Amino acid sequence: MEETILRPDSKGRLNLGELAKGVSSYRVRKEENGKLTLTPFVEIPFSEKWIFENQDILEKIKSQLAQDSAE
Repeated sequence: MEETILRPDSKGRLNLGELAKGVSSYRVRKEENGKLTLTPFVEIPFSEKWIFENQDILEKIKSQLAQDSAE
């Protein structure tokens, strides 16, 4: 597990830098004790959304990718 200390700027912002590479957004959860948990998200283009909604197509794509990586 990687641990780092970040300090907010004068407006309360944190710069995640390389930690945020490939991430398009975060869900932030604040617990009663003040602990913040960031959950990263990667968004997909709307035009590709149908693939993830069609389980049969998604499984075929995953299967093909697995075969291609095994070769």
